[in-house]
Amino acid sequence: MASERVDRREYLEKTVRLWLGLPDRSDVEVPRLPEPLARRFLREEEYEHSYRDQWGCWEFGFSESFRDGTLVSPEIDRWAAEERRRLEGAGISLTPLWPDGKAFALCLTHDVDLVSTSSTPRQVLRSMQNSLERPRHGGLSQQLLRLARPPVRLARAARTGISLAPSATPTLERCVAMELEAGVTASYFFTVLPDRHVSRYDCLYGLNDPCTFRGERHRIVDVIRQLSDDGFDVGLHGSYHSALEPGLLATQKATLERATGLEIKTTRQHFLHWDIRTTPRLQDEAGLAADSTLGFNRSIGFRAGTSLPFHHFDLESNSMLQLIEVPLIIQDGPIFNPVALELDVELALELVHHLIDVIADAGGVATLSFHPNNLEHDDFATVYRSAIEYGLKRGGWAASVGTIQSWWRERAEKLAAA
Repeated sequence: MASERVDRREYLEKTVRLWLGLPDRSDVEVPRLPEPLARRFLREEEYEHSYRDQWGCWEFGFSESFRDGTLVSPEIDRWAAEERRRLEGAGISLTPLWPDGKAFALCLTHDVDLVSTSSTPRQVLRSMQNSLERPRHGGLSQQLLRLARPPVRLARAARTGISLAPSATPTLERCVAMELEAGVTASYFFTVLPDRHVSRYDCLYGLNDPCTFRGERHRIVDVIRQLSDDGFDVGLHGSYHSALEPGLLATQKATLERATGLEIKTTRQHFLHWDIRTTPRLQDEAGLAADSTLGFNRSIGFRAGTSLPFHHFDLESNSMLQLIEVPLIIQDGPIFNPVALELDVELALELVHHLIDVIADAGGVATLSFHPNNLEHDDFATVYRSAIEYGLKRGGWAASVGTIQSWWRERAEKLAAA
């Protein structure tokens, strides 16, 4: 997709105008985003520092917002909401953020890392082969560890089950059924086996692998088509190395489109492996319309200080990408993980409801990511079902990443023409 050359000031003005709903031809002065919030929003700290965790990700502890205590506060959304109230109080007409008078958006998403917790024999073999990925650093101990991985993975697969057609009933099927019952839609991000530069972190299923879904044996690609027919957004879950290696995302997107016959517009990087300098540009060049990777693996919160959608801005080239980001705010992994928040169900519900409340009050987007393989566990399913019910009760517009990016572009076009 073509990027637009703009400077920092002009980009921020365009973005604020869109957040507020001010028509492009309005002569009203666009409020200036305070500099500390602008710095956070543009992720300048991620350009300035090379901090990365063991998986190559920018984790919450590196963030200035974590150190100043605002990680779970949508500071930019609150500022924008206050500016909207001020402008409307002055008699200025603004375009609503969301359709049908909805107070906020509830964006439901799923990274399909596993279709089933059981594996086919071929998937077990892939797992063992991928585990032999050579470490980039380390001496003899790392090499010995590498050689020990295949038997460990074989033992793990034997424990979780090996089947010629693993059942998706307690995982993917349960997830879909919960949403159909609630009358909501969601994004499902599926992986494509990389044709080069494979990582031991990559997902292991192929599009033609068999599984059991809704009582019948299918290929995974057939299940993907069924989800699309049911009204769900199907997106790409880019492989681990696709975040940094040119061409991988474009190849994987094309493969998924050929196999399914669908147009793939949305994405989220596997492992949330994402670099501000590189990944958005690669996603944009691949022709993807929207990403939802901007979040954390071991916490929840507002990595860019906002939950609102925005076009990515490349600080190094002074260009606004066509790619729209829908920030990830709540991921299931950190909630119960003993190396993350380690909450029980009661505390998890309290935290998720609180975040939905603060987002709803500011008119933002409560973007959730729950892995289908986690939803076979009742604790995860309880929290996810409650999040949907609570979000709808608060007046949220339930939508997928695909639907939100389409709405956001249409709204921008109307503002440009007004």
